[in-house]
Amino acid sequence: MMRTSLVNAALLLLTAAAAIGQPMREPGSRPYERVEQWKKLRMIEMLDLTEEQSIRFFARLNEHENQKRALVRKKGDALDRIDRLVRIEAADEDFGEVFAEIRSLNGDLVRLEDDFFESLQDILTTEQRGKLLLFERHFDRQLRNAVRELRRRRENMPEMESP
Repeated sequence: MMRTSLVNAALLLLTAAAAIGQPMREPGSRPYERVEQWKKLRMIEMLDLTEEQSIRFFARLNEHENQKRALVRKKGDALDRIDRLVRIEAADEDFGEVFAEIRSLNGDLVRLEDDFFESLQDILTTEQRGKLLLFERHFDRQLRNAVRELRRRRENMPEMESP
C-alpha cells in the first residue's frame, strides 16, 4: 500500500512538473493535458471501471465538462462587466443586474454538478459514485501539494551562473 502511494506521488510530481515545465503552446491547446490524462487514468484505477463503464463514463464526463466550461465562461464575462463597473465607479443600481446574473449562474453550476452526479446512476455503482466524490478531493489535494513542492524546490535550487 505504501509503495503504491509512493509510486502515485512520484507520478503526480513528474506529471505536474512536465505540465508546468511545458512551453506555451498554440492558442486553444490545453497546457495541462498530461495532468488531465493522468487524472483520467487514476480515476479508472480508483473507481475500478470496466472498459464499457470507462467509455460511457468519460463520454458523459466530457459532455458535462463542456457544459461547465460554457457556464464558467459566462460567469467570467459577468465578472468582467463588474470589473468595468468598478473601474468607472458606476452607481450601485448598475451592479444589481450583474449580481443577479452571477447568482443565477452559480445556481446553474450547482445544478449541473448535481445533475451530472445523479446521471451516473446508470453507469456507476453506488460505491463507485462515492469513490468519485472522494477522488476529486484527493486528486485536487495531491495536485496542490505537488505544485507547492515543485515551487519550493525551484526556490531552493541554486541559480546557475551564465558564462
